[in-house]
Amino acid sequence: MTVLYFSSTGNSLYIAKRIGGKLLSIPECIHKEVFDIEDSEVGIIFPVYGLCVPPFIMDFIKNASIRTSYLFALATYGFFPGAVCGQLSGIRTKNGRSFDYINRLKMAENCVTFSDMAKSEGDSKKQQAQIDELLADLTDHRRFIRGDSPFKKLMTKNHLKNYEFETGVGIADMLTVSDDCRGCGTCVSLCPMKNISISDRAPVFGSNCISCGACLQNCPQNAINHKKEKSVARYRNPHISLEELKISS
Repeated sequence: MTVLYFSSTGNSLYIAKRIGGKLLSIPECIHKEVFDIEDSEVGIIFPVYGLCVPPFIMDFIKNASIRTSYLFALATYGFFPGAVCGQLSGIRTKNGRSFDYINRLKMAENCVTFSDMAKSEGDSKKQQAQIDELLADLTDHRRFIRGDSPFKKLMTKNHLKNYEFETGVGIADMLTVSDDCRGCGTCVSLCPMKNISISDRAPVFGSNCISCGACLQNCPQNAINHKKEKSVARYRNPHISLEELKISS
């Protein structure tokens, strides 16, 4: 089994590790131009952004040639998933492969402009039970596409009209760096788009931000802040280390 994942705070990586198999970082695949994937089972795991599939994840799927007998996708989300499952069901790989299984999984909310990270909840018995159900589905090679309610479809449709997470400036112009920054470069190694460099011992943000928040959530000094954040508290999945989230060059 091969599991392709994207994770900025560890939630999706945690699920990928629970599934097992060969784990491949989607950003690393993009940078290394690895778009040909072949295995008996292939999965794609990522977080919902703005009630939608992140555009660069959608592009990756469309540019990938995936040869497998069982293709599945799981979308992790915090508060509300929108119609992400319906979006996924309409996507085909470069070689025309559609998904056999699409589902979503509620995890701890980690949007700093929406929620106070100090109040984030995870690892509940209910969440672990849902993970176990998903793992059983995948083990059984269940064919299933999660449906979306009319309300979810409407919300995602409205968000797509004015999508907030396109690659570009993203949240970079909303970020500030405090004097606590030591120029350690952790943010550079975490950025999936290679959008951050260090100058004069401080991060410099380019114009290729996807608003993932990996830099501000995982800064060892908590020195990167969003102008509209709910609190200075930060979140990383308790089962995932900082080193595991770094993107290899």
